Amino acid sequence: MSMIGKSIKRIIITVIVLAIGVGGGVAGAYWYQKNHPYGDTVIKSIAASPKIIEANSNGVSIPELVSKYNPAVVSIDTQSTSYSFFGGPVTQSGEGSGMILTSNGYILTNYHVVPQGSQNISVVLANQKSYSAQVVASDPTDDLALLKINATGLSTVILGDSNSISVGDGVIAIGNALGQFQNTVTNGIISATGRTVTASDQSSSSGAETLNNLIQTDAAINPGNSGGPLISTDSGLVIGIDTATSGQGQNLSFAIPIDVAKSFITPYVGSL
Repeated sequence: MSMIGKSIKRIIITVIVLAIGVGGGVAGAYWYQKNHPYGDTVIKSIAASPKIIEANSNGVSIPELVSKYNPAVVSIDTQSTSYSFFGGPVTQSGEGSGMILTSNGYILTNYHVVPQGSQNISVVLANQKSYSAQVVASDPTDDLALLKINATGLSTVILGDSNSISVGDGVIAIGNALGQFQNTVTNGIISATGRTVTASDQSSSSGAETLNNLIQTDAAINPGNSGGPLISTDSGLVIGIDTATSGQGQNLSFAIPIDVAKSFITPYVGSL
């Protein structure tokens, strides 16, 4: 047999062997999938994994929440007058945050941001427009206050249900950190609920206070954040009012449940 004939024969044999190997592999895989108790399950699970991830991603992205809520979070500057030991007036300034509840200018904040005696209350929107504000109602016990500015067409927050939250849920806080970093965004989780703490905001003119039934979070709530919203990344709704941070440790911040505020604001703004 010539060299050419031998080469052709070897090629034919090689093709036949490869064909048998491929065919055997396909047949073996088919048999394994049909007869192995987990073979079909594994293949289907891998194929379905992108859908499983998509179905379990029920939360709202942080950039989406920031874009949605930033225009509805305001910075608050105040002045208050107290009296010295000798009876002379002493003017103190304070800074805090607030959230716009209605398009015509009702704003929720903490009482300790605008305590009794506060004067020259100034509200600054995210677009830097500034308005003079008046205190409509105050609740020192629950540390809540309602302000009003003369404006229309404002962006508003959307209130959720703080009774439906769970430890471990994701949250973000937006506020006027340290009274100078407007609309700062921080994120974390709900660390605990039902806390009783004594806390203070160093950027306000009021002292320490004891508050009950608070939401604990590891999202940074700095002095000046008081009155800003705590927003659930699961529901995309406001579930708390940032109120204070503990001076006794790190990553210990607290918020008033939004359901506590609902009964306070309803007589003035209706059900939101």
